[in-house]
Amino acid sequence: MTAHPSTPPIAEHRLAVPLWVVAVAFAGAMSALAGGYWDDAWHTERGRDDFFIAPHIAIYAGIATAGAALTLWALLVARAQGTAAVWRHKPLALALLSVAVTLASGPIDNAWHLAFGRDAVIWSPPHMLGIAGTLALGAAILAELAGRPERWARPLTVIAGALVLASAGFATVEYDTDVPQFDEVFYLPVLGFGASVGLMLVRVACDGRWAATLSAAVYTVFIAAVGAFLAVVDFPPPALPLLVLPAVAVDAAARRRWHPALTATIYTLALHVAYVPVRNLLGDGVRFDAADVLVGAVLTWLVTVVVFAVAAGARLTPTRRWRAAPATAAVASVPLVLLLAPVALAHDPGQGEDAGSVAMRVAVAEGRATLTAELPQDVCAATQPTAVVARRGGETLRAALTKRGCRIQGALALPERGRWFVYAEMRRGGRAVESWLPVSVREGSGRAAEADRYAYFPPERSDSPVKVIGGVVLYGGMLALLYATFVLIRASRRQRALAAAPAVTA
Repeated sequence: MTAHPSTPPIAEHRLAVPLWVVAVAFAGAMSALAGGYWDDAWHTERGRDDFFIAPHIAIYAGIATAGAALTLWALLVARAQGTAAVWRHKPLALALLSVAVTLASGPIDNAWHLAFGRDAVIWSPPHMLGIAGTLALGAAILAELAGRPERWARPLTVIAGALVLASAGFATVEYDTDVPQFDEVFYLPVLGFGASVGLMLVRVACDGRWAATLSAAVYTVFIAAVGAFLAVVDFPPPALPLLVLPAVAVDAAARRRWHPALTATIYTLALHVAYVPVRNLLGDGVRFDAADVLVGAVLTWLVTVVVFAVAAGARLTPTRRWRAAPATAAVASVPLVLLLAPVALAHDPGQGEDAGSVAMRVAVAEGRATLTAELPQDVCAATQPTAVVARRGGETLRAALTKRGCRIQGALALPERGRWFVYAEMRRGGRAVESWLPVSVREGSGRAAEADRYAYFPPERSDSPVKVIGGVVLYGGMLALLYATFVLIRASRRQRALAAAPAVTA
């Protein structure tokens, strides 16, 4: 007598992803991720620009290319075994869902800006939804490759894992490019949450002993390549990620089947050991003080213990639910914390109605920044100076801005390191006018200048209840997608094990 599963197994060889689909999807995903770093650097240096700039093309063309390849794979599967087979094959179903979410985040982001004004931070709900979609796409490709027996599948699995980590790490791109929007206390908890999701997706999908560590190493190489490209096109590169040591901790925990609480403890320690001394000693601007380390470590542990429990498929009994309540509440509060965080305008992309241009220069000497701007003759008389303002990481410094003829000038003290955004705030015809330049301060000195820097009328910023509710909904969708990704990848692994298991004969 032979026992068969209640649901007939899918003919895996007829659902297997073709190598060309993997190659095209990888190319598209890499283009989108590199374009994301390029876009961040572009807006840092130049502000908001036309939609059809090179970084935007790299992002959207990359996602569209990956989506087209995966859609064609789905059509081939549907033709061979019917539409139902597409949705039964978990990696393919997740890939299609994630592409749809990522593409939808673009128009959602545009509508968000139209409804609520400027909102340039990477933690804006539509931005985070797009990041979650890209991460889920990488996880879907990872899960598919992890089940393939071909020789080419193993190295490509490591690359897919690196793409998952690159997507997860993009949540802290503003810290890694020295344009922090918020206090450094949030850096490692957000990075720890995102990286733990990425690392555990690699562990859930792969059997390799050092799967997470290898993926973290390739991720580091990928960011180094992106940084080299940005340097060639004259943009500042991001700091290299330091996730190899935390990845070693995750691999060790998986092999030894540590409890999620112990895994979160070792992981949090490894993350802080890797990041705090390197960023403090070698970073140009981001620096952790004692309070950042202590509070950040507690927050990191709280959010990651839930990630490790979900990844392990832990079923919480009533008693365990009660014990896990603080950590669960911490994860659930992440959207609210980000939404209610202090208004961050450090990395303003210059969004607003065109107000002409100014010749602008910022010079920093001995820790003091001096802004000088020449107003065009046709608007000189109608434009009155308000203040010179410097912004970074939620901190705002202000000083007087004076006018002599068509020249406006002001000065203020700046710390000895970090990239600051120095604004000339003015008024014209009863309306606010702004222009700004980024300046990197190293040992109390720095310089930036542009002969034809744009000015704009900044729109009003909305913090209405509708915005808060919409943000909670979008963040909730992001967390739901991440949870669904874990569920689908675990189901895919069980599906592979079921298909590989020999029939039971009695």
